Amino acid sequence: MEERIWKIIESWNYWTRKPDLGIPRDVTEKAKELIHGPDAVYFYGPRRSGKTTVCLQILSFLADKHGKHSCLYVNFEEPSFSGLLSTSFLDDIMAEFTKTFNKKPKYIFLDEIQNVPNWEKWVRVNVDKKTFKIFVTGSSAKLLSSEFSTTLGGRGLGFLVLPFSFKEFKKVHPKAALKDYLEIGGYPAVVLEKNPEKRLRMLEEYFDSAITRDISTRYEVRDVPTLRTLAVYVITNSGKLFSYNKLRAMTGLSFDAIKMYLSYLEDAFIAFHVPAFSYSLKKAMEKPRRYYAYDTGLQAAISKSFSLDFGRRTENAVAIELLRSGKEIQYYSNDFEIDFIVKEGLELTAINVCATQEAPARETSSLEQFSKEHKTKKTFLLSGEKQITQWFTL
Repeated sequence: MEERIWKIIESWNYWTRKPDLGIPRDVTEKAKELIHGPDAVYFYGPRRSGKTTVCLQILSFLADKHGKHSCLYVNFEEPSFSGLLSTSFLDDIMAEFTKTFNKKPKYIFLDEIQNVPNWEKWVRVNVDKKTFKIFVTGSSAKLLSSEFSTTLGGRGLGFLVLPFSFKEFKKVHPKAALKDYLEIGGYPAVVLEKNPEKRLRMLEEYFDSAITRDISTRYEVRDVPTLRTLAVYVITNSGKLFSYNKLRAMTGLSFDAIKMYLSYLEDAFIAFHVPAFSYSLKKAMEKPRRYYAYDTGLQAAISKSFSLDFGRRTENAVAIELLRSGKEIQYYSNDFEIDFIVKEGLELTAINVCATQEAPARETSSLEQFSKEHKTKKTFLLSGEKQITQWFTL
């Protein structure tokens, strides 16, 4: 390996200095409890949501326990690696580490691994050999949540890393109210930035980067303006039922193209969908979906809203928190509506979200009717800023 390349790898590592560990993350503590054993560990989520920081927090924990030269970190978005990215490059890095320290690393952290072609097979081989414990991160939902776990045949453990929760937000801004969180969002660098204008520009750049790098370049989308229009519409109208006919009239895209573009938005962590509740998978798939933004700050920045729609943005934040918990979430719409149905095994929990302190009667009656029809006693009405704030900080 060229000395220049190895020097760059050394500069990314912490063999002579402590990493900047940032704000303690809840997902880090959860991962620490489950990382033992031979399985590969993968962290996936939006760009700049803190995946690298989570890795460095775990790296620091393991280095303190096993020695600083037990860990190797490689960032595959390093510009100097352009033209080198391959599984052979991975082998060269491991060989150089072994040559330098006279031993193999015990733990390796491969950041933004989706940039390396055929990385899944390389990881699979080394997991099988139990050569070292492997941690990977990526900004593609498909690459790291489904394709990776399929390639590993169940020998991978995944963690979704989202922008700060409200509790994490409060670690930075202890006196902040829920409305501040809904307006600023949870992207770590944005939360730490004090200048409102700069925060806005950062969020706009995050959105542009997701559209151009994570979708247009990766999937060779030529009609970027239409893709952008669709993305803005989806996150501006979070929580609303989507009609493909309306989207077709607005964009001029075919139904197949709309479905494809929406899947790209999910893969790039711009928005996620919540399907309709039904005991029949076929019926659920036939009904419209609701989409929510992955971050309310990004939603605010891109929608260019002149006022805080507390109700809609709160519902979006509740959807994000339920997603963060790893629970299966759906919505119900028939003769009445339920914002969220949470499925845990065979048990159902119905949740309605209302921004006003005095919730309309329909919010309570719909929960009572769903409870009666589906024989569940677990219903919640989150009503008013005080109660909703308490729910976020439980």
